[in-house]
Amino acid sequence: MIMRSALKVIMLDNEMLVDRHPSHDLCNPFEVSSSLAMPSMPKGGVLVRVQCLGACSPEGQIKRKDLHPILPGIEVAGVVQDVCPSIPNRNFSTGDRVILYLDEDFAETGYQEYIAIDDTEKCIQIPDSIPLEVAAMLPGSALSAYSAVMKAKPHIEKLQEVKSGINVLIVGAGGLGLWAVQLANYMLSQFSQTNIKLFVSDNSIDKLLTALDHGCYDVIHWNEEDHEQFIIERTLEACKGGVDVVIDFVSSPRTVHRTLKVLNREGLILVGGNTMSEVSINLNVLAAKQQSIVGIPKGSLKELLELVDLVADQKVKPPLFSIHNVEDANQVFEDLYQSRITGRAILKINHSQTVDN
Repeated sequence: MIMRSALKVIMLDNEMLVDRHPSHDLCNPFEVSSSLAMPSMPKGGVLVRVQCLGACSPEGQIKRKDLHPILPGIEVAGVVQDVCPSIPNRNFSTGDRVILYLDEDFAETGYQEYIAIDDTEKCIQIPDSIPLEVAAMLPGSALSAYSAVMKAKPHIEKLQEVKSGINVLIVGAGGLGLWAVQLANYMLSQFSQTNIKLFVSDNSIDKLLTALDHGCYDVIHWNEEDHEQFIIERTLEACKGGVDVVIDFVSSPRTVHRTLKVLNREGLILVGGNTMSEVSINLNVLAAKQQSIVGIPKGSLKELLELVDLVADQKVKPPLFSIHNVEDANQVFEDLYQSRITGRAILKINHSQTVDN
């Protein structure tokens, strides 16, 4: 019996694109404009002035002529510009540093220098110990990685009862993957038994070297020009037999089929990534081996608050990131598509006027 299902996921950065077409140029180039009207103050809400943005891609985006970067996306950090006088039981003040817990459809509203927030529960104050450049990543790539690690944690706990060693594989060493490495290292250190090894796979040597610097146990080069069976054998050899948990931020048909080939009995695959592809899966094999495939959830507001505390208390450090002027956004997105940027890319808006905080 064959199941065909479309895996619909949110792509927050360029993890590991297999099919690149250098001749394709970005359309609708990003333009910075100060002529946009400031939105009106929502009743009982706040007006936020955007300071930092994660360089994100729309859902399911690959490099195609008919797609273009979207800002602000769901990675936004800024300061409170104004507060509605009728706001109930909140302690917001002008100049407060905040991040926003936004719905995915907000990413399609385009560039906005100011954002009106009517639901202040989704406006989260950030302590001074977190730079805004780091804070911008928390509601997006960091939260997705945290959600994935939290989803994997109970399965790892269960496997520890019956296995002497557990292998966890993160597919993709971009911003999402590096956040997952940082968070997994912290979360797994809380276990009483330290028999868990964390591996990272990617087709970029530079990204794999960065993943090693972030503290994973080992890396596996998934060179897409190699024969598929050779990649599978290389993975099995590196992991000394197989993998028990996979966090796949690419989730292409190739990576899903590959991880199923190296997945141990009672193994778990968490999927999320950058494609809208259909993947054929043999349910008989899946059931016989008691394996599971689960989607990576967006991450809840509660998890975001937990993540803020972890970063503020320096229990989890942010992965490698670079800061770019928002005027250079076109080049940043092109560099992301061409894998010329390692880690996360943050766009910074230099406002002509500042708010003291």
